[in-house]
This record gives sequence, C-alpha cells and structure tokens, in this order.
Amino acid sequence: MSKGLFIDYMEKMISYPLWIKQTIFVNLSNDLKTYMSNEFLDVKEGELFHIYKPVLSDKGQNELLTKESRYDESIYSFLNSCSKGMSLIEIAIENNLSLEEVSKAFTFCRTSHLFSKEVPDIVSAIAGFIAGKYRTGEYLIRAGKMTIEQLDEVLNKQQEIKNSGKHVFIAELMVQMGFVKEIDVKSIIFMKEESGKRFSLNPKEMPNIALERENYDIRVENTRLKEENEIMRQKLDAVLTYIKDHKQTEVKES
Repeated sequence: MSKGLFIDYMEKMISYPLWIKQTIFVNLSNDLKTYMSNEFLDVKEGELFHIYKPVLSDKGQNELLTKESRYDESIYSFLNSCSKGMSLIEIAIENNLSLEEVSKAFTFCRTSHLFSKEVPDIVSAIAGFIAGKYRTGEYLIRAGKMTIEQLDEVLNKQQEIKNSGKHVFIAELMVQMGFVKEIDVKSIIFMKEESGKRFSLNPKEMPNIALERENYDIRVENTRLKEENEIMRQKLDAVLTYIKDHKQTEVKES
C-alpha cells in the first residue's frame, strides 16, 4: 500500500534538522497550552482519538464486502479505509473529511458492532461528543472525569437557579462546584468547534492565499469603491439640483 498523505507529511517533518523540529515544538507547545489542558497535551498514544486505528470485526468485514445493510455510501468508504489499517486522522485527510464527519462515522460503526477491538472509553467518549451524540455532562462521565452522582448534583443545582429566575450553563456550574477544571471543559469544547474544519495536504486543493488577496484588492475592492463613488455622485447631483431649483423659486417669488 502506498504511503498516505499524512504519513508522508509526518516523515518529512521528522527528517527536519533538530533545531528546526525543536523550534516547531516550542511554538506549537506554547500555542496549545493557551487552550488545551495538560491532560489533553500529555495524553497517551492509545487514548488520542485522532490517531486511533479501528479494526473491523467479522461483521464489519462482511458488511464491507456484501453491503447487505445498505448503509450510506460514506459508511462503506469509512469501513474501506479502516480495512487498510488507517488511523482516523489519515482517513480524514485522505478522504477530505472533517474530524466531525469521521467522528459520526466512527460512532455509528462502533455502536453497530463493526469493530473487533474494544474501543478505549476516552476514545469513544471524544468521538461521541464531537459527533453530537453526547452532551458535555455525559462526555465527562464516559471519559471518567465525573461521576453520575456529581452530575445529578449539578443538574439539581441548575434547576434551583432556574427556579429563582436566573440561568447558568451546566458546564459553568460544573466548574463552580469544583467537579471539573475550567481548562478541561474549554479543551473539549474547543476541540469540538475545531473538528468541523477540513485540513488538506494536497497542494492542488489548497487555496492560493496570495492570489486570493490580490484578486480581492484589485477587483473586488475597486468595484466596491466605484459603486460607492457612483452613489455619492448621484446623491451630490440630487443635492445640487435641489439647491438650484430652490434658488430659482426664491428669485421668482421675489
């Protein structure tokens, strides 16, 4: 099997001189620390959702071969990528998918028992949250960061506040009550927001930013200015016409 775009990209990065890799690492580390908790940064390889490699069960392999359940074609495309031993991030990049789309396919296949290996709790929790299947509270429970009893306390407290005529978000209340850290909640929410973006390593699919900026400056901006100038000219002509007519009326009356 030929190397995928992501593997090729990573091999090129790893081959960079040490001083280049160290500089990249420092900059990326500083950037990630602004919105990711240490728990997300220090996560073990087997617990990182993006690089998890799903393994098809006998049922999954049979479904890919026969398509007897008549799933959406995107599911079979996903299963086909899994059968090639690709990680989730490779599947996303090779198929031009967002992480959110991959999460939805992953969650569907997992709940349909199309994978043979037991998926780690943190991986399935992140997938379900990004896919929109789990809310924040359920994600935190499934990820082992919060208990059901603690969530019940939060929900009861939220109802008390609601009865008093006020409103508070459940995630905010979890932090206030000391059950989770604010940075942990922000990390997973930011991850979900970012998961809708696509990332391409194919130069042919990447937009030429410089060209787009040039086109904007020369064509769009000039057209906009011309239209604005024409509107101003028409308004000025209308004002001058009004003044001229008004003066002529005054002269006649005098």
